[in-house]
Amino acid sequence: MQNHNKKDMILDAMQELMGSANVQAISVSDIAQKAGIGKGSIYYYFSSKNDIIDAVIERNYSRVLDEGRELAASSHLDAFKKLEIIYHACLDSSMELRRREEIHTFNEQLESAFIHQKFSRIIITKLKPILADIIRQGVREGSIQCSFPEETAQIVLTVLTITLDNHLIPSDDEEIARILSAFTEMQEKGMGIPSHTLRFLMRKI
Repeated sequence: MQNHNKKDMILDAMQELMGSANVQAISVSDIAQKAGIGKGSIYYYFSSKNDIIDAVIERNYSRVLDEGRELAASSHLDAFKKLEIIYHACLDSSMELRRREEIHTFNEQLESAFIHQKFSRIIITKLKPILADIIRQGVREGSIQCSFPEETAQIVLTVLTITLDNHLIPSDDEEIARILSAFTEMQEKGMGIPSHTLRFLMRKI
């Protein structure tokens, strides 16, 4: 429990520093000082500052990731219902990132891009195996046709994350809606899914 608390202290310190200082300029010494612990203690838990940043971002969106893992193990939900939950989890996590960004106000474009890049990588990496399992379930159920579940999951999550994050290629709500409509059509035709089955992707942004 003590080790868990010290790790949380490190993450809390980094979270606070990220809200008030340039992320690139924050040093491990700064984190240690803010956490009130020795610099050596940090390296017991994390090998680098980047690892700490990754852990902070992952903790911020742990609800989304935990929900994904939990639903993937649910035997009473069909593949399409699980897809709906995963897709909305991507939307919710993107909206949460925007909310946090408004609160902390990343002043430098480079810093903001850095945070968004890490956010996208973590969401895609963590949800990819979950989505792949859901696609495999759909194949077993006969509702989805897919020969490459892992690769398809990565493509789907990459498109969703970049589109919903709306940072790499900023778009207005109408443009995002059209992109999601086109993406929905591509998924349905590409995986043999009945038309309009994935209409839940069109939930208001």
